[in-house]
Amino acid sequence: MFYRNDNTTTLQFADPQVIYVTDKNSTEYGYYYMYGTNAASLGYYAYKSKDLENWSQAGLVFKPTDGMLTQGDFYAPEVIYDKDTDQYYMFYSGKGKDSTGKVSGINYLCVATSKEPYGPFAPCTESGLTVNEPLLDTSKVPNISGAWNCIDASPFIGADGEKYLLFCRVEDPGCHKKSNGEYADSVWGMRMKSWSEPDYTTLTRLTMPGYRTVDRSEKAEYEWQNGTITERNEAPHMYVSRKNGKVTYHLTFSINGTADYAVIQAVGDSPLGSYKKLTKNEGGILLAEEELNWDHIQGPGHHCFIQAGNELFIFYHEQVSRDKVQEGEAVWKRFVAKDRVLLTENGNGQAVLVVNGPTWSLQPKVEAYAKYHNIASQATVKVDNGWNEKALTDGILSIQNYGYNGFQLVDEYMFWSVPAGQQASAAYKNQSAKATITLDFGEYREITGLMIYNSRSYNDAFQEIERIEFDYTDETHLQGATAYIEQLPFDMESYANTSKKMMRPGGSAVATFAPMKVKQIRITIKTGDTKPGYEPYYGMVKLSAIVVLGK
Repeated sequence: MFYRNDNTTTLQFADPQVIYVTDKNSTEYGYYYMYGTNAASLGYYAYKSKDLENWSQAGLVFKPTDGMLTQGDFYAPEVIYDKDTDQYYMFYSGKGKDSTGKVSGINYLCVATSKEPYGPFAPCTESGLTVNEPLLDTSKVPNISGAWNCIDASPFIGADGEKYLLFCRVEDPGCHKKSNGEYADSVWGMRMKSWSEPDYTTLTRLTMPGYRTVDRSEKAEYEWQNGTITERNEAPHMYVSRKNGKVTYHLTFSINGTADYAVIQAVGDSPLGSYKKLTKNEGGILLAEEELNWDHIQGPGHHCFIQAGNELFIFYHEQVSRDKVQEGEAVWKRFVAKDRVLLTENGNGQAVLVVNGPTWSLQPKVEAYAKYHNIASQATVKVDNGWNEKALTDGILSIQNYGYNGFQLVDEYMFWSVPAGQQASAAYKNQSAKATITLDFGEYREITGLMIYNSRSYNDAFQEIERIEFDYTDETHLQGATAYIEQLPFDMESYANTSKKMMRPGGSAVATFAPMKVKQIRITIKTGDTKPGYEPYYGMVKLSAIVVLGK
């Protein structure tokens, strides 16, 4: 019923992109294909899966041949299927060889095609392209001299039905210089007349490192460290949302260095902007190791989104070494992870993406391929103490710290009291030391598991759930009966660093049991737990979410 982001041998590579094969004439129809940086000197291997969990290698799908412009340093491919041409288009970057046969020079942006997702992909020769030409030819753009150094191409279809391509310009002279004297990287975009022919008149800068907009009118505070810009806006990927008739373009991309990757979002009303990066409080940070301080996850970034049934997932890579690693060989050892993504609204009324991650804990399997899924949102929720009970079943986990400043993007349910033996102020003296959460389905539903997600705050986390009651029926108890669990523990050893007084967010107290028909669930929790290194004055408990695995 669960998956976990373990650094498995199978998926130890970087820059993942996942597509779903929709071509019914293909033998691979119904498979997911994953591409990424996994054989930089050889080309690209692909992997395939039926359920986004169990992956097998699909072979070397692209490799260089004599006469090709690019001969090595192959990074970050992305593939899109065009039903009109019945072709798969792979966008990638690579370098050529110098006179001595050494792979060197700039990264060229190129495109290759195949009739099947497993390849073999060969350099595209549509629209007059040849095997020794790049897709992006800056000599065709007025007022530009010299070839651009580009990586991380990412194609998408806009709400207008047009084709677009995002990419990163490396060491962009239009940006500030890095600390080492080179220039920072920025995200650009352009409309495509076809997947093999750019419309150069639409070539547009979309981001400026360190700033919320390209005009540098306001700093993006999370892109500055000790007065220095973090230097990178790269690995872009677009998500187009539609809510209440409004289309929002979510331009998402990675910042910081490779070892400290994070993913942020900017929003706009049209494919090529203008875009404005959201503040941290508005939901600008999608995926990160908070304040670069977590000890269980490092460098989540270079991502893509993939729809699976009614759920949206983000695939990304992390460092295989979960502690802090220095720049060098260890930085390039990465593995693929995934987490759920939800669309919500921030306090400014903007549609924003929120990621239930990065996680290193049990999470429910992808619903489209699971026998049981989360039915908590179908229950009526009541509490006898506390507030924000709607947060328990909204499906959003409390992972990142978005701050307050008048509104909170991600709420937690909370209640508090004064522990026994302490003096209460008038405002809190009547608060109970317990709270009972009731989930009422109104009818009997088959369930087989329960996940109670803890707070992201160490001070407010629980160590155990005192009691859980299930009103159920079966062949022996036709009129109904009550089953219970007492003292369900939370694995504080795994999901918290007690010496740092820091949670490793995304963990839950988990109970699984034989399937049973349940109408109502009552969860009782108390305050006053003493966690190592923390002595509360007021007892407070916060819960991030509740998942009920059922049918």
